[in-house]
Amino acid sequence: MDGRDYLADLLGNVPEWQARALCAQTDPEAFFPEKGGSTRDAKRICARCEVKENCLQYALEHDERFGIWGGLSERERRKIKRQAREAARRLAERRVPVVVCMPTPMINPDLEQQTALTEPVPASVLTAPQEAPAEVERERVPVAA
Repeated sequence: MDGRDYLADLLGNVPEWQARALCAQTDPEAFFPEKGGSTRDAKRICARCEVKENCLQYALEHDERFGIWGGLSERERRKIKRQAREAARRLAERRVPVVVCMPTPMINPDLEQQTALTEPVPASVLTAPQEAPAEVERERVPVAA
């Protein structure tokens, strides 16, 4: 929603796109049918409307719960919102870092017997790798010119 729409809402005015909407030129009863009533006429009008996308966006942002907005019924808009929430949840789950735990006897008691039989791991293995000692000569590879 841009600032003009927000300001129009505060002032009770309609956004510019609503003035161009085909529903503003027809009977509003068609867009708010009784429960179980047909939505076909309203959807037919919306299909030809040049501001249908603006209308649907407005309805989704303002949580419009009644009527036909942007060519969709309340149920269809709820489905879109639910799918958007599920997609956002799946995306958030993919962004969670993966934590790898080393098996320990606390997690797997069978490991206690296995680790008791082996020697402890030297501290040098557990530290970050360091540069090779100076006395080790590195192999030099000629680079083609």
